[in-house]
Amino acid sequence: MKEAEKKELLYDDMVKGMQLPEVTVTLRPEILEEYLEGIDDLNPLYLDEGYAKDTPFGGRIAPPISIAMSTTVSNFIKPLDRKIPPGLIHAKQRFEFTGIIRPHDELVFRTVIEDKYEKKGRKFAVLRSEVFNQKGERVATSWLTPIWPK
Repeated sequence: MKEAEKKELLYDDMVKGMQLPEVTVTLRPEILEEYLEGIDDLNPLYLDEGYAKDTPFGGRIAPPISIAMSTTVSNFIKPLDRKIPPGLIHAKQRFEFTGIIRPHDELVFRTVIEDKYEKKGRKFAVLRSEVFNQKGERVATSWLTPIWPK
């Protein structure tokens, strides 16, 4: 279905406790390297396997914040075949990291609508995503709070 034909996901369509479909993302090294170059973070722990293998991590790791590239409203509602209403504002986001993320990891995002509330006439939704690697280990949790336009 073309983007223009998709129905918008409205604030009233979401219910507290609503589970969104799982989303799986593979951390491709070339994407991570472009990201690191863009933020000017050339830490050898992220880029040099030879250096990283002799550290307590035992090999290259991805910067923890790299999961921010995948924790987006559009990524989470894409499997619903819906689109974001124009005017959505990314109000805040918080992360808790509980494991190591590596290049090539296949990350599974399990997202739930944790809360909905109105403040000063604006509609907020809190999307909590638990992130698991291919071994089933929880490596992070994200709380994404957008202001929903309608």
